[in-house]
Amino acid sequence: MRLVKMNKKTIIVISLLISFILAITLAYVIIKRSTPPVVVYVEPQTIQGAIGQNFTINISISSVIDLYGWSFKLSWDTTILEVVNVTEGTFLRSGGDTFFVPKINSTAGHVTVDCTLLGNTTGVSGNGVLATIEFHVEDGGACDLILYETVLMNSAEQFIVHTVVNGY
Repeated sequence: MRLVKMNKKTIIVISLLISFILAITLAYVIIKRSTPPVVVYVEPQTIQGAIGQNFTINISISSVIDLYGWSFKLSWDTTILEVVNVTEGTFLRSGGDTFFVPKINSTAGHVTVDCTLLGNTTGVSGNGVLATIEFHVEDGGACDLILYETVLMNSAEQFIVHTVVNGY
């Protein structure tokens, strides 16, 4: 008789543990599905400029969690545009001191930009501007502003999965 009671207790404990594990798994799946994707994008996505004038675009990010460092390349048509300046946005700086390095290659028509937080700190979460790029319109025409080799890292030095939206 005593053996049957122990088995019932064991069955109840195991059932409760399985229910608990299933509840945690379900909560994780729901949270994961409700988290919007991380996007790095050119803002505004479409812009027009007159010959001889300057305009600026932002490279922005949305829905990121724990961003500690980032890098990207942006290319354009050198017969139409020239990069005048690249400046750091306010997003990552809101988390502390940063190291920001832009490298403009006007001949090839691309800029490489790297930025990271300094020190032992957590990353920044949310939405914001990573960098601002000022262009000078050299000639008439249209061209794509193509983001590529984008890398996002969190404070644990893990890659952050993201999508990219180019500009025009």
